[in-house]
Amino acid sequence: MKIDQYLAEKEDTSIAVIGDICLDLYYFTGSEPAEISVETGLPTYSVSRTKQELGAAGNVAVNCRRLNIKAVDMYGIIGDDPYGRIILDLLNEEGVSSRGIVKQKENWQTHVYHKVYQRNKELPRYDIGNMNIPSEISIDELIGTLEKNLSSYQCIIINEQVLSGLHSPYMQKRLNEVIMRSEDKIIWFSDCRKLHDIYSRTIHKLNESEGLSIALSHGYANAGDVDSLALWLSKHWKRPVILTRGENGALVCDGDTVRTVNGIHFISDIDIVGAGDAFLAAMAAASLRGASLYEGAYIGNLSAAVSCTKLYETGHPSCDEVLSLSYDPDFRYSPVLAKDIRKARYENDIEIIDIPRMTGYPAMAIFDHDGTISTLRQGWEEVMRTVMVQCITGGVYDQLDMKMLSRIYDEVDSVIEKTTGIQTIVQMQYLRNLVAKSGYVKDKDILTPQQYKTIYNEALLSHIEKKSSLVRKGLLSVEDVTMKGAVSFLRHLYEKGTKLYLASGTDQEDVIAEARLLGYDTLFEGRIKGSVGNVASDPKKEVIDQILTESGLIEGATEKGVSCIVFGDGPVEMREARKHHIPAVGVLSDEKQRYGKNLDKRERLILGGANLLISDFSDADNLIRICGWQ
Repeated sequence: MKIDQYLAEKEDTSIAVIGDICLDLYYFTGSEPAEISVETGLPTYSVSRTKQELGAAGNVAVNCRRLNIKAVDMYGIIGDDPYGRIILDLLNEEGVSSRGIVKQKENWQTHVYHKVYQRNKELPRYDIGNMNIPSEISIDELIGTLEKNLSSYQCIIINEQVLSGLHSPYMQKRLNEVIMRSEDKIIWFSDCRKLHDIYSRTIHKLNESEGLSIALSHGYANAGDVDSLALWLSKHWKRPVILTRGENGALVCDGDTVRTVNGIHFISDIDIVGAGDAFLAAMAAASLRGASLYEGAYIGNLSAAVSCTKLYETGHPSCDEVLSLSYDPDFRYSPVLAKDIRKARYENDIEIIDIPRMTGYPAMAIFDHDGTISTLRQGWEEVMRTVMVQCITGGVYDQLDMKMLSRIYDEVDSVIEKTTGIQTIVQMQYLRNLVAKSGYVKDKDILTPQQYKTIYNEALLSHIEKKSSLVRKGLLSVEDVTMKGAVSFLRHLYEKGTKLYLASGTDQEDVIAEARLLGYDTLFEGRIKGSVGNVASDPKKEVIDQILTESGLIEGATEKGVSCIVFGDGPVEMREARKHHIPAVGVLSDEKQRYGKNLDKRERLILGGANLLISDFSDADNLIRICGWQ
């Protein structure tokens, strides 16, 4: 896909955006009252900073400019008030023309959303403009300007987000007349909360919930199948449909075909405000430069993901940011299957997501270590959980009420869930962010990620040493601290000539020492890689890249006849395999029992891109048969 070309600046690109123009006003305050008001006796709070952002249609217009659309015209209504003037100033700063904006003096207040954040927690919002009534005079003036400039536009975007906004019945009638006269010359997109049936002669971008609501109102009865929903909507309007699905990406339907755009996996905190606007703007921008509808939606999905990473703002992705993400995105695969185990299909006890096509034993096999082969580190999550909560709360752990403590534990559990399998040093970066955000530790006392890692490692190594000592004394066997059948499976692959690689997010010297203790280090012949403390150097990614380099491969191991397979119990290795078209086997390991399934791992392994799911290695013969190695 030529993403760089679809976002490159072109002189002749032009878009009009028609819709509800809103102003988002952000206020950031502390949690402690500054003083008690003399007049009211109520506490007052100091606002440390403020920010002004264009929302709704204004945000779409700004995003179009940021994504290299040369000429962007804004159409809508503002009030005769200071907020309206702020909107005009912000549009001017962004290079968006306001020639289509009408100022209505009566029955209209500029739409304003006052958003107050207290220590990064959003408080109740105060809105202005919820009782607006657009006059027919204003609508006629707006449509008149649009018709006058219609021939200059390649694309027009309709935005409808406010119940008491621009899109009155009269506006709907007038705008539909323009659409009918120009639909063969201009690309029309609509992004509406309620009016997709009204603006039916457009390309429709809407979310899954909105689409289902519309379909159900027309008697649609297949609520559980999102692909069928996209098909139904496209046939209903006789127009293409882009059905956005939040973290699960989007579906694109143009006629009888539904194509999936995979969602993006996030580890860090996200803010979804403005993500839909970013999606729409990027899709429209790419369409003007020759992208297909699917390609436009793919780029729109990347743009929305970039927007989500921008906290406490509507989010305006740049072309460089979208391109940067496109080089190495972490996708979420098969979200419906991942969420609903009833859709699982099995051969014996192995869950089949997508059978890898291989002939003979693989030339190379990459194994994660902890939870895949070894269980020495079983319980690391609880160790990390305890360390993180203690670091976040500082010296006030015993003083916190249970509600606040529960919220901290939830945040920590979320970080551990999202970061399972990545380097410990990266996990500690997220811990540092949580410590800073919580405010319980003074800024001068916040440690570096490496210092937090040292604290965690000391606690974990103490935990591990209890088992390691028993292994050294012969009181525990190798089978007691490894997944069932894992070591014998390694030996079997080794004897068949498969080169074995071990890749772990644990420190490299510790991985080597544990593999040596358990007696299978020689099977890897030095091909053991762990973390060396470099955030930019992920060992699992490096091992896969190393294999591709050694084999002279670029796009993927299986595409040029050199076979490779990945085994792991975490989503990181699944995603890295999927990126390079390498089959991946997810291990649903119950590390405490060392056999059987831990279904808590199922969802994240499928979302990571696993082809097969096994509980352990006890049914190796069946696995070998399914993979086609016999």
